[in-house]
Amino acid sequence: MSDNTHSLPPADPAVLAKATPWWNNLTTEWKRAFNESALQRRDATDILPDDLLCAVFTSPNHRFAGPTAPYPNMTFELADMSGLVGLPNIEVVVVTFHRLRHIEEVSGMSKLKSLFVNNNQITSLKGIENHVQLADLYVQDNLLTTIEQVEKLVNLRTLYCSNNLISDLKGVGRQHLDTLGQLFCMPNPNLKKSTIFDFEEATRIKTNKL
Repeated sequence: MSDNTHSLPPADPAVLAKATPWWNNLTTEWKRAFNESALQRRDATDILPDDLLCAVFTSPNHRFAGPTAPYPNMTFELADMSGLVGLPNIEVVVVTFHRLRHIEEVSGMSKLKSLFVNNNQITSLKGIENHVQLADLYVQDNLLTTIEQVEKLVNLRTLYCSNNLISDLKGVGRQHLDTLGQLFCMPNPNLKKSTIFDFEEATRIKTNKL
């Protein structure tokens, strides 16, 4: 959701009827997050104005960059992605430089196309297994030991998984050959050059290094 909130259309009563209970069910942390990202109101948990609430609720794009990010729009770190659950049109999610440990909340985001969750503390990609429409996945700088959950994501164009704890590229295979144009997997302390060589020979997919 853009920080620029002027000239919003009036709130649609039907949308507002869905957006209000969604807001009421948010944790305090996420109410603060939306106040900061949408209105630059620090420490506020007040419900957003009706027109802005509807715009946030229906937006396909949501960006939450933590305080240590190059271009932050938040002053504190999120511990989960629960605040994005229930948003009906979500396609692009950016939750970077926070302290996420998992991404299970994305399992219900049926329209998700791009996911940026780099620079967190994520240990598992559980939740993305069936998102065959996903095109871009940025999970670098986390604590992943495997990326096997990408096996069915045959429309992946970009995958960043460097600076994790993976020792192989299981999950990526010939099924990705026609679409996966950018695979950035190095550096990874547990991923040997010989493993990468064998992977490229078997799949004909080229890897890249940051």
